[in-house]
Amino acid sequence: MPSEEPSMSRTNSDATVPPRLDTLVIGVTLFHLGSLYNDQSTMTFRRGMGTRVEIPVTGAFIEMADGEHILFDTGMLPPGWEGHAPPPRVLSMIANYGPQDDIRARLGEIGRTTDDVKMVINSHFHWDHSGANRLFDKARVFIQLSEYRFACLPDTFIEGPYIGNFLEKDRPFELLEGDRVIKPGIAVLTTPGHTPGHQSLLVRLPSGRTMIFTGDALSCPANLHPQTPPGNAHCLEHAVASINRLKMLADFLDGDLVICHDPAFWETWRPAPHCYV
Repeated sequence: MPSEEPSMSRTNSDATVPPRLDTLVIGVTLFHLGSLYNDQSTMTFRRGMGTRVEIPVTGAFIEMADGEHILFDTGMLPPGWEGHAPPPRVLSMIANYGPQDDIRARLGEIGRTTDDVKMVINSHFHWDHSGANRLFDKARVFIQLSEYRFACLPDTFIEGPYIGNFLEKDRPFELLEGDRVIKPGIAVLTTPGHTPGHQSLLVRLPSGRTMIFTGDALSCPANLHPQTPPGNAHCLEHAVASINRLKMLADFLDGDLVICHDPAFWETWRPAPHCYV
């Protein structure tokens, strides 16, 4: 978690910080995109069954020096958008979602629109991470090939979070097969377990710090302890291996793990219009 926030942050009103030569990243802004109800046991394996917790839905806008700005996860599709109403089981999970939590509204807070997003990188295709992809029809979407295949035909016991009418199967995707440097300072890291093709994101800031967006590879900080893996993994063995990989990278790079569904997320991180540099 961030230990020296003042040295790696600025507001969007500050002058643009020149990027380091080894990164095109200018800054990262975090978005609050609503919240969901979840059972504690889905976050901590076999612990807290029957205890309802509220978890944030988050996204990140990455400003790039070359103008090809990136969005990591798009959040939920606004309910009822152009007839795409989520099923009742999904609506029952939404704890809070107002007009201000629409990804378009959050982009507006920093003077951006959907047209400014040139690349979308989804951690995976669950509805709370990719539901609003439809709003970015001009952006290139990066996803693991294994995740795309699984989302099109998921195992029946885990198919609930994949909503068919939200997944544009005829849209061209940038299908990745493993780890990939997308741009200087931006790399995707395969972290399967939560889903077969889950990926996390490494971002090198101009300050030299590294932000590691875990997606759902980590549900909460408790998962960093060996005896408390997440409880909603497609494959628990792969999930634990991915957690260990993220821990190692965070230690090696002295990086900050951004645990996207951490219930205490906004106690640690600052939302838009704040910008991390």
